[in-house]
Amino acid sequence: METVKVLQVVGFKNSGKTTLTLDLLKQAKNRGKTVSTIKHHGHGGSLELPSAQTDSMRSFEAGADCSIAFGGGVVQLHQRKQKATLDELIALASMGNPDLILVEGFKEADYEKIVLLRSAEDWVELQQLKQIALVVTQEILGLDKIPMVLQNDSKRMQSWFINWMDGDRNENI
Repeated sequence: METVKVLQVVGFKNSGKTTLTLDLLKQAKNRGKTVSTIKHHGHGGSLELPSAQTDSMRSFEAGADCSIAFGGGVVQLHQRKQKATLDELIALASMGNPDLILVEGFKEADYEKIVLLRSAEDWVELQQLKQIALVVTQEILGLDKIPMVLQNDSKRMQSWFINWMDGDRNENI
């Protein structure tokens, strides 16, 4: 398998990360791509789990460190792990041989990323991130050598993403 393409969507709370990630997912699927997604749950606490009445959850609740269920073309995995790096999660997501992986969050990771800005003030902190491929903002900013798209310019956003996805990263948006 060739190396999977990974694109992060990062920004502060309420910057539109989930909305953009879902839009990119739909665009990729419309072009026939297989896509895995990873989301950083930054809301504190544990994730909501399926009903404890399912057999896989009964195993998990009984202490299994990993519980996997398969049926109807769906694999469901629950794994206990105190800490997980994005690289470990990408390895898990890669098991399905996707064409690309969309990652929401994990802003400090070293993958190509789209940075979403709510305001120019966000850029003060976020410009320090590694591998910024695109900035999506509500207002025009003077950014040196970093492509920028206005938040409401869906045509330019789609054009940029198609170029990124298909590998032509040198074409201007």
